[in-house]
Amino acid sequence: MTTRRMAQVPQVPQFQAETGGVRVPFGPTEVESDGVTVAEADFARSVFPHVPFKTARFTVPPGGTSSPDQHAVQEIWVVHAGSGTLEVNGERSLVGPGSLVGFASQARHEIFADQSEELVIYSFWWSAPDE
Repeated sequence: MTTRRMAQVPQVPQFQAETGGVRVPFGPTEVESDGVTVAEADFARSVFPHVPFKTARFTVPPGGTSSPDQHAVQEIWVVHAGSGTLEVNGERSLVGPGSLVGFASQARHEIFADQSEELVIYSFWWSAPDE
């Protein structure tokens, strides 16, 4: 029996498009009062200046939490690294690398880095369609 070894994939700190491998730069990283760091993708300085959504990468330090958030836009989070507890409208669930979660407009959401590791999350949001 042979053992197959998985190659380690280096982390890419920027979004990379499939077509042509063009990177979208991030703006400056900001540190919020709760210790969460946020860097929004700067599509205006890329080959994708008119995408219909916005993107940011944010990190929550071990033991930290994001501030509760609720807004008019729809949003998707992709957990890149770390594990924690997600609370959406009062319901809690565990998330980890590869988790994909979505929030309807006005859904109250918050993430807790309560698993002794930093959380790294990519957020995508866009205007909710008129109802």
